[in-house]
Amino acid sequence: MTPIIWLMGLSGSGKTTLGSLLRLYLDGQGIDAEFIDADNFCRSRCLSTETPQQRVRNTDTLRDYALGLQAGGKTCVVAAATPYEGMRQANRALLPNYREVWVRCSLQTLVQRDTKGLYAKAERGDLQALDSVFDAFDEPRCPHAIIETDVYSLVECYEQLRDLALHSLMTERDWHEEASRMLPQTARGIFSNAAIAL
Repeated sequence: MTPIIWLMGLSGSGKTTLGSLLRLYLDGQGIDAEFIDADNFCRSRCLSTETPQQRVRNTDTLRDYALGLQAGGKTCVVAAATPYEGMRQANRALLPNYREVWVRCSLQTLVQRDTKGLYAKAERGDLQALDSVFDAFDEPRCPHAIIETDVYSLVECYEQLRDLALHSLMTERDWHEEASRMLPQTARGIFSNAAIAL
């Protein structure tokens, strides 16, 4: 069964950047992979994220979508905040070959980074649904990996995620030589400009 690699964490922590790079790598290795960004997923389906109940429902919908892709043989890379422990427990119970990755970053760094301007909006009172500001973000209990984007460089964070993906795929192919390879050729040019994009 192909893996579902689920990146979770606060807004701006680097989930989308890392997930996009991982998909590029997998594509370059001939792996049928799909990257699902939760924000885009919800917008495309006109799903509201304003209340905890809506967030739980949206995660259920996202989980079902990833499960369908997995059943079709795709490797799924998901970037979704997944703030509540109950969401993660459901993922662990329902998703085969599930890999949970906490993309961790301090709130201070996130406020300074604020790549989407969400923390500034929250401070002005223009946004009422932002994890860790107005809503809870339950500390993950048992992720398969923790990637600290405020401690390590983008390249180091990417390599941690890539190695997790390779390990998850080893049962299907011989990845012993692949694991020693560095960045995908298509992504190398990205890193010179992408550090701030985390």
